[in-house]
Order: sequence, then structure tokens, then C-alpha cells
Amino acid sequence: MLILAVGLSVSGFADDGGESSPCDYKAFGLDGTKFFLYLTKDTPYTAWRLWPNRDSMAPATEPHGPFLTTYVNPAAYESIAKREGMAFGSLIVMENRDADKKLKNLAARIKIKGYSPEAGDWYWFAFAPDGTISAEGKVGACIGCHGKMKANDFVMTAPVK
Repeated sequence: MLILAVGLSVSGFADDGGESSPCDYKAFGLDGTKFFLYLTKDTPYTAWRLWPNRDSMAPATEPHGPFLTTYVNPAAYESIAKREGMAFGSLIVMENRDADKKLKNLAARIKIKGYSPEAGDWYWFAFAPDGTISAEGKVGACIGCHGKMKANDFVMTAPVK
């Protein structure tokens, strides 16, 4: 199962930490269907920047597939540049692709203050290309694998601390 790591952001979701946003995840209770629409229609993740210094089709490993593209919202991008860990409100979205570079699924995660401190406060989502939800919330497989990088805020792509 491929999981998109998405974190909440100033240009994504508000978190009671003083951040402002055009979309507050609390308005729909992290409903996966609405979140998919937010990512693909309301505020298309494809308009965000790619992870700094990453190719648009970077080689990857399972469970994400042989190729992936990682997008980050402005809060995540700024966090990566500061190297102080991911700010609350960071969103990370990964397009997971097969050997033919066809989209297999999206993995997203949102960083929510106080959501799951033992797992870096990340809320995880996995979507089929049509928006069908295959996983969300405290996804054990995601936490278990990304937990190897707890010191890097559960991020495996590159150093954020």
C-alpha cells in the first residue's frame, strides 16, 4: 500500500497555532473524500513546488513503487529550507508510479499539532488515482516504516533537520 505523506501548511490547513489558511481541515474533520477534493480540485497539489533538489520522476522503493514525484505546500517547502523539522501545517503529497511511470496512487500526510506525538503528529492518507481511500489516520505501515527516520521528523526523502 502506498501512502502519501501530507503535512498541514499555512497555504493548506490551519491548526490553532496562529496559522491562517483558506481551508481549515477541522471544517470537515479530515474526511478523506473531501481532503482528496481539496488536494486535487480546490488547491491542486500539482501547482505546488516539487521537493527541493528532487527530479519530477525520482527513483523510489517499495511500498511507493519504482518512481515517485513529491510535492510540498509552501509551509513544508519553507520548513525544508530552514532544516528545523516540518512545521505544523506542512503537507507532503507523493505520486507513486509503476515501472511504466503510470500513476498507481497518491500518498499524503498532514502535520497536525497534537494529533499523534508518538508518530510525529502526522495524519496519513493513501488514495487510488480516482480518490478511493485505501488508508487514513494513524496508518501502522506508514508509521512503522517512516519511524526509522523519527530523528528526521519521520521524513525519508531528505534531511529536514
